[in-house]
Amino acid sequence: MSEAEPKILGHSGVRKSRRLPVIWAIPVVAILIGAWLAWDTLSKEGPQIIVSFEDAEGLQAGQSQLKYKDIILGTVKSLEFTKDRRKVLVAIATTAQAVPFLTTGTQFWVVKPRLFAGNISGFSTLLSGSYVGLLPGDAGAKAEHNFIGLENPPLLDSSVPGRTFLLKTDQLGSVSLGSPVFYRGLPVGEVLGWDIGEMAESVTIHAFVRPPFATYVHDQTRFWNESGGSVTLGGAGVEMQT
Repeated sequence: MSEAEPKILGHSGVRKSRRLPVIWAIPVVAILIGAWLAWDTLSKEGPQIIVSFEDAEGLQAGQSQLKYKDIILGTVKSLEFTKDRRKVLVAIATTAQAVPFLTTGTQFWVVKPRLFAGNISGFSTLLSGSYVGLLPGDAGAKAEHNFIGLENPPLLDSSVPGRTFLLKTDQLGSVSLGSPVFYRGLPVGEVLGWDIGEMAESVTIHAFVRPPFATYVHDQTRFWNESGGSVTLGGAGVEMQT
């Protein structure tokens, strides 16, 4: 007898799976997250700017900040001397929010405790530390990344309304930068500065007056120096004026 041949019921095929192993999903997701974080960080960064100061009193690299209206617009990255070693170059890494303010005419100064024109400013920095203040220039001005910092803060914000009057006098006397302007005992403005007249024969004081008091100034308005004091010794005795 011959052995019976086995019946072939059918043929089965082997199909290779094209799906990636689950283990490969972990690094792919990690790469995507890292790329998103990198893009998010770069999108919030602005350009690095350089501001030169006479000194960097109170500023610290990696800690001191650039602020405008208490909003942080950057961080001081490094402090270096100029080639002639007379000034300090402060490198500041700004944020994207700072870009519209980085134009010609923008002013920078170090905010720190100081006694100026009889007033104490920067008192809050005793706890938080000094920082760089910013006052924007014209919105349509040319973009700029290198600036010369102010040694004293600007007296007025560009957004403050009012008028500046030129007062001609023979002597400056005890009037100084930031001296207040009074009307009936009320502070209505301050002195912004002064110029020497022709042949140095007079002094022109720039006096800023806020509204509504600025509207009270007309051709017959008179200004006088009410500060300081004098002592006179004469036949009638000692006379003192303050």
